[in-house]
Amino acid sequence: MNTSLSTAAAGRGLSIYIPLAMLMVVFAIVGFCDDYFRDFFFGELHRRWLLHLHVAVTMGWFCLVGLQAYFAMTRRVALHVGVGRWGMWFGVAVVVIGLGLALVLVAERAAAGGPASVERLFTSPLVDMGMFAIFLGGAWITRRRPEYHKRFILLATTALVIAGVGRMPWFNGTRSIAAADVIPYLLVWLSPVLIAMASDWVRQRRVHAVYIFGTGLLVLQRYREILRQSDAWRDFMHWLVGVLT
Repeated sequence: MNTSLSTAAAGRGLSIYIPLAMLMVVFAIVGFCDDYFRDFFFGELHRRWLLHLHVAVTMGWFCLVGLQAYFAMTRRVALHVGVGRWGMWFGVAVVVIGLGLALVLVAERAAAGGPASVERLFTSPLVDMGMFAIFLGGAWITRRRPEYHKRFILLATTALVIAGVGRMPWFNGTRSIAAADVIPYLLVWLSPVLIAMASDWVRQRRVHAVYIFGTGLLVLQRYREILRQSDAWRDFMHWLVGVLT
């Protein structure tokens, strides 16, 4: 999250990215309440250290986005730039740790149940982390163009929070690609981007092209179930299991 914001460009009023980052933290906590946070807060969670590290860096990313927005809003440009240099590497760590945990889980389940038991695994983490990485790369390339950079950061964070939204009680286990199921899902998951787009329209009477491009990619991300159901994916998973085991 490194950008050469000018003093004039930074700090114009309350940053919308701070409440949006908080909203995505809520999405993650609600979605993973049953799978992780409830047991964690009540001291009943006994799981691998890699899972705890994955949760820590993911939640840390949400907090970093809000903190960087605060630095920009309060005109602390030098601090924003300095933290941003490390923030990009932090984003790389999010990807590496997330994929690493997913590969460990694939290897363990394959060892217990054979290749057929993991044919539908790994699609979500691979696609989700890949999408996060694409937007993170966009943020790095446009780090000297604040109006592009901050929007790529929001899109990257939205790509990351899909795992939490997908585990919310009213979406839990939903793999349908029918419009009646997908549209409510998208309205919740993409609400941070939709709010930011509405803010663009109110302030500038236009929606930034980065949001339009990014929203299209995010919708494709939701349809990753099509990839999971393909023969090519099953062949890939059998190959991957062979490599891991």
